[in-house]
Amino acid sequence: MTSDKPRMGVLYDEHALLHARFSTSEEAGPRRVLSYDAEKGPAHAREGALLADLTGCAYLLAHGPSAPDFARAALAGRRLAVGEADFEAALTGDGSLVSVPLAARCGDEEYVLLDPSPHGDVLDSWLGFLHGVEQDGFTPYANITIEDATDMLVPLLLVGAAARSVLADYVRDPQALPAPGHVTSLQLDRIAALVTRLGAPALDEVACYLALVPVAFARTLWRSLLSFGEVAPAGLQTVCELSRRALPWGELLSSPDRVSPSRRVLASWGLLRDEDDFVGARGLGAQTPVPVRATDPGPRPEGGAS
Repeated sequence: MTSDKPRMGVLYDEHALLHARFSTSEEAGPRRVLSYDAEKGPAHAREGALLADLTGCAYLLAHGPSAPDFARAALAGRRLAVGEADFEAALTGDGSLVSVPLAARCGDEEYVLLDPSPHGDVLDSWLGFLHGVEQDGFTPYANITIEDATDMLVPLLLVGAAARSVLADYVRDPQALPAPGHVTSLQLDRIAALVTRLGAPALDEVACYLALVPVAFARTLWRSLLSFGEVAPAGLQTVCELSRRALPWGELLSSPDRVSPSRRVLASWGLLRDEDDFVGARGLGAQTPVPVRATDPGPRPEGGAS
């Protein structure tokens, strides 16, 4: 048992106390919490709040001088300013949708990407491929690093009608919780954390916050949040169910199959910017939806980012 704990994440003991069921993947990364005994489920978010540890999901930090250029090529949505966050589409060269991770720009040369969907693993592989791609004999993104952020900051998701009031209890003036679509550094009762409020029309009534917490303080904040009577623990199955209900692309990404929504559909979801300077822009004009397994990262982009 002890030898397995490093693969379970720093909150393993906390989840075990709550009789969690873990994923059985043989991957090298930490196991994910799938569910708990007597879990309250998505309905609890309508009045209370759900707390989830997203350790084990695709969780990447991209940083370095070319990080903004890499984000421009790899993500098809709006270009983020420092302190902004949004759901961003990642496309293969032929226009197929890899996934729609949450992207947060935490600094001039620093981005965090988080994807709890079944497409997370293929997103990780695809971004690794783009990182090493060569153009005209050189590697344009060689001066950035893409690494798993699990051992740096623990991703805790708090979602529900009571999420804002619960988290506000930790914040003292002049600090304030971030507005939807923004990320900010806060002291949560003297625990430094990066806090993002996810922005999407369906999340307006049930506020959704992502707190990235230093490993050393993750257990303290986890227990503190669960001390609120309105907060209940939730596993990844409940998080994915909430995503299916709240996000227009949630159902589409509920299985690992490759999917190819049209340019019109992606634009209607707010996932495409006007400029065609991202990987997959050219392919969107000539795609044919084919249910191919997503384990193949797809073709290399032709002649640059588009």
